[in-house]
Amino acid sequence: MKLLTLTVGTLSTNCYILVDDVAAECAVIDAGDQGKRIAEELARRNLVPKYVLSTHGHADHTGGVLAVVSLSGGQFGIGAADRDMALAPPEWLTAILPGFQAPPQPSLLLNGGEVLHVGNTVIEAIATPGHTPGSMSYKVGDEVFSGDTLFRGNIGRYDLPGGDGGQELASIRGKLLTLDDAVRVHPGHGPSTTIGHERRSNPYLQG
Repeated sequence: MKLLTLTVGTLSTNCYILVDDVAAECAVIDAGDQGKRIAEELARRNLVPKYVLSTHGHADHTGGVLAVVSLSGGQFGIGAADRDMALAPPEWLTAILPGFQAPPQPSLLLNGGEVLHVGNTVIEAIATPGHTPGSMSYKVGDEVFSGDTLFRGNIGRYDLPGGDGGQELASIRGKLLTLDDAVRVHPGHGPSTTIGHERRSNPYLQG
């Protein structure tokens, strides 16, 4: 698998494009904004998305989905518990995202445990609720895409509607810190890290 990263939108969301090594297929994770730009990048590389996945329902992670699906194709997938949030996001968030477009109805409602195939690339959906009720992480080999659940040196905020700090910490400890130290973590914002680095030094995960 080849990984491409675009930083999109006002809130600098990391949009990841997972390119299969064999097929001319890919998956897009967190098309948060600038969907036309993402679609143009896919076309430039002759890539067709099989899936357009969001890690959670916040508007800065779904705002580019409609354009990507409309222009490039792909099935939109999101955690089942975040469906309504994604389709009808709060105005306080969309107000700071110029040109926001709500995503289409999801084709895939995920609950964790699903396995998606893009050519020879295997994507495992892992339920990691807490930042939002339907937050999902996606594991591909030795890489995990954690959305706004786990960052380098930080965790996702849980003071927004639907957030639950205890649940988020339980998700991180029970679903992510159980992975090998060498697994790379690609968050929804900011730089990538590893499970081992966060296990040893993330201040929210000590004790």
